[in-house]
Amino acid sequence: MEQVRQYSLSMRCFMDARFVSLNLDEAIKRMGDREIFLEISRYFASRLPEALEELGLALETGNMAEATRYAHSMKSNCSAMGADQLHEQCRDLEGICRSGAMEDARKLYAELAPRLLALRDALLALQRQ
Repeated sequence: MEQVRQYSLSMRCFMDARFVSLNLDEAIKRMGDREIFLEISRYFASRLPEALEELGLALETGNMAEATRYAHSMKSNCSAMGADQLHEQCRDLEGICRSGAMEDARKLYAELAPRLLALRDALLALQRQ
């Protein structure tokens, strides 16, 4: 079950003990407009499950160059969405993938994927407000 609480434009989304914090004020400021933010976040949310699947497949097959590319993209998107903690974790995953530490990358991916899906749900909830 999802509970969404919004304070000003800052949002915290609780979902099955996975916690996502969004700095919406900063994200909207970077994009210049709430409608632009909503449009971009809708696109990101729609693409995220497929990107996570591709990242998981890259890690499963040992394609660290491809995993690095997906982690880099997620890092940038999380930053744009104002998901600062997830941005940092994606940055860590990118570095681990780049170093070739496949088992460490798989472990972090397993921790990160549910939080990224919670981010997707939070972004979709914003679309309904």
